[in-house]
Amino acid sequence: MERAIPAGMCTESGVSVQELGEFGLIDRLRRVFETNYSRRGERDDPFRLLVGNGDDAAAWDGPAGTTVLTCDAMAAGTHFDLAYSKPEDVGWRAMVSCQSDIAAMGYVPAYSTVTVGLTGQEDAETVDHLYVGMAQACSRYGGRIVGGDVVRAVGLFLSVAMIGADPSAPTGRPTRPMTRSAARAGDVIAVAGPVGGSAGGLKILKEGVDARGPDAEALVREHLRPRPRVWTAIRLAAAGVRCAVDISDGLLADLMRVCGSSGKSAVVRIADLPVQPELKAVFPDDWRELALSGGEGYQLLFTARKELVDSSREVDPDVVAIGEVLDGQGEVSVVAEDGSRIEGRSGFDHFGP
Repeated sequence: MERAIPAGMCTESGVSVQELGEFGLIDRLRRVFETNYSRRGERDDPFRLLVGNGDDAAAWDGPAGTTVLTCDAMAAGTHFDLAYSKPEDVGWRAMVSCQSDIAAMGYVPAYSTVTVGLTGQEDAETVDHLYVGMAQACSRYGGRIVGGDVVRAVGLFLSVAMIGADPSAPTGRPTRPMTRSAARAGDVIAVAGPVGGSAGGLKILKEGVDARGPDAEALVREHLRPRPRVWTAIRLAAAGVRCAVDISDGLLADLMRVCGSSGKSAVVRIADLPVQPELKAVFPDDWRELALSGGEGYQLLFTARKELVDSSREVDPDVVAIGEVLDGQGEVSVVAEDGSRIEGRSGFDHFGP
């Protein structure tokens, strides 16, 4: 039994957040909460937790059926820079990041609350345009802002919390949430939509890459206005897919999380990756790394039996098989076109180097 942690103490002293990394910190905080959480009164709780920490969203059963919940934050200087992003594009991305999480569970984006952190020096019109972008994303992919908070902060940020509804609730046949822990050995790994475009666009914007023309413009547009596979994910869940994740931190990073949660390993064939054509044109030497490790594209990665993956192309013709799930303990191998193994960064970590 874990020892309760006295107020102000941590599970292990002398470790920095950077040393832990983003997901090490998340796991640590989960353990701190669970160790200090009292379960008194749970027997009278009308809600039953289905999916907790460690997935795209939490899910629970209650008197009104199954609900899913997620949240995400975007901070100036970390997730966006108004020097190259319009405020409405920032609002769009803040909203679609949550819509994509909800969809990755197989559910419909419903209601959101938004917290806005402001220094107080911003032009009010800038804040207007943040909400224009969020309204545009809700109009396109579902959901509605129903409340929130405004706070003074050292820098501009947006934090969105969103609940999702069961798309099959009216039929009386509840949708089983897709999770990261449902991959099985023998499953085919598939991706809906081309990968790497958003990462290429960010590289152009952030690093001042000298790239012009329609190919570069397409990559920048993919980063500023990513298109989550909301309706694809909902239909795949209805068709019987049980394991999915949205590619927000990079294909390899998110696939590793699937393997870690499922207790399996995987192999990915780079020759089969559905890479955005413009990425290869603009970055002929770097496209592999960007496609494997670049995030914020919000494409959908899922695993299922071959027959189900094959039939899923009727749901979305952009679905492409890229590898297989194997027995193992969380390893992911990437096989190059010539059969050699490729090493690369796994993905984005807020506190990584």
